[in-house]
Amino acid sequence: GIPDKFVQHFRGRIAKTVKLESRTGCTFNVEVTKSLGKVVLQTGWKAFVCAHDLKMGDFLVFRYDGTSRLKVWIFDLSCCEKMPPCHVMRSPIRGGGKGEEQIEISRSCDDLPMESTEIKSKAWKQREGSMNLNTSSTSSSDSSGDSLSPEDQKSHSVPSYILPQRTYLTCVQKKKLKERVRAICSKTPIYGCVMKKSSIDAKPQTMDISREYADVYLPFEDQTLLLQHRGKSWEVGCRINIHKSNSGTKRLSKGWKQFARDNNLQLGDLCLFELLENKKYTMNVHIIRIK
Repeated sequence: GIPDKFVQHFRGRIAKTVKLESRTGCTFNVEVTKSLGKVVLQTGWKAFVCAHDLKMGDFLVFRYDGTSRLKVWIFDLSCCEKMPPCHVMRSPIRGGGKGEEQIEISRSCDDLPMESTEIKSKAWKQREGSMNLNTSSTSSSDSSGDSLSPEDQKSHSVPSYILPQRTYLTCVQKKKLKERVRAICSKTPIYGCVMKKSSIDAKPQTMDISREYADVYLPFEDQTLLLQHRGKSWEVGCRINIHKSNSGTKRLSKGWKQFARDNNLQLGDLCLFELLENKKYTMNVHIIRIK
């Protein structure tokens, strides 16, 4: 994902394909697209990652030269510059020029196309969620040069689960979360939310669903959701939250108190909401207890 502040340098438009150039002069064509309101590097990014042996914790510095090219410096955890493996050779620059296609990046996320949810479960292991909605990236070929199928490419653009920003989990919860998400094997991302005081002990009792998830997977203003847990069902009202400090989120309100009470939800419990494909606006709820 490209930070919004950096996107401002593109002055509202950016080419659909940019070139990433590392210190060796090796150049990779990478597609730029929009996902969940963010501008992201997608097809071609995986090839860059593999070629430069990027690891978790590596620090990258991007410099935009104004001509659809980003020069990249890579640093490792020791803060020393990381040189790419010797097999990364200089590659010829292809494409580009004044006639290259561009995408608009100044629109609001309400205008963005929705992410496709037609994901094949066979690509499950290739998808890893993140704590704060890190959108998976992909390339049209892997490090060996073999092409990925369209289904596999789709699976990289959709995270396996989405949590609100500033969500803090215990080590046990993190482990159980990943185990449970893998077991569910949903074709759409699982939404997870830690129970706060407002969700279990407030007047009124409500639970918010982040805009990142709601805009894509709950595209309505006011709707009744059917929540299911252990063979029982609850009808819960879901509508747009109009509070200024949290505008754009969806809020579970009417009926949520009964669901929380019947399932003995406690402060710190983690609820996972699985949106069912074959039943409109029906969600299975999986509960990971804090204790």
